Amino acid sequence: MLHWHQIWIRMRKITKKEIEKRAIMELIDYFETQMDAVIKQSAIELEKLNECRITQNLDPKIRIDKYCIENAIKTINSKNDSPLPKKVGGIKKEKKKFVRHSQVSESPMEAV
Repeated sequence: MLHWHQIWIRMRKITKKEIEKRAIMELIDYFETQMDAVIKQSAIELEKLNECRITQNLDPKIRIDKYCIENAIKTINSKNDSPLPKKVGGIKKEKKKFVRHSQVSESPMEAV
């Protein structure tokens, strides 16, 4: 589906290195697999969208559009995220440190 020569040119332009044809074929195989997954998921996203449209008494969509593809990519990428909560091993945020001030003023003007 993807032409190896165009990928070879792009890889040479970005890396400025020699590229083996087997490496390009491996990259093509990976992206074709990912494209197939996105295509299959986009059909599922269209079905979900049509279920919502029927509930709202709107006509169902026939074509897979940009938003179906976007939602399919988001769904596939969300499957790769860690299901662990932040307490167990997710991304940790730093706690804010507050500067504490004394309630008793130490300035000479207020002592008068």
